[in-house]
Amino acid sequence: MNAIILLAIIAEVLLLIICIIGYRVAFLKRQLTDLRIKMVISQREEQMRHQILIDQIKQQKSVNALDNLQNLFADKNKEIKRIYPALTETDMQVVTLIGLGVDNSDILQLTDMSKRTYYKRRQLIAQRMNTTAALLDEAISPFFTLKLK
Repeated sequence: MNAIILLAIIAEVLLLIICIIGYRVAFLKRQLTDLRIKMVISQREEQMRHQILIDQIKQQKSVNALDNLQNLFADKNKEIKRIYPALTETDMQVVTLIGLGVDNSDILQLTDMSKRTYYKRRQLIAQRMNTTAALLDEAISPFFTLKLK
């Protein structure tokens, strides 16, 4: 009889432990979902800020606007320049615009380059970054993506 009571108590304790674990798992899933939502919101906010900057630069169409863009992303540009010291100032302008996801046609307009000059510049940048022109966007984008700490 005592053994049956003891087994019943153990069964209830195990059931309680399972319930607590289930609650904790559900709580952690909610936290993970909340974190993912915050990350998506942060990424969208950053994309919106980038688009606003790009729109402002398109309206200004000036060298000062490109310089302002370079200043805003100075930390990212320093990191890129540290890794790829052969990049020139013009290269860095193009790299910044590519990193922000600006369309090639808009880069042509913003930098006042011909199509041929722009694609030649992309090839030079790719060589200086030890990649190919086809993979240049993928080589640059990690520098401009949001990093959560």
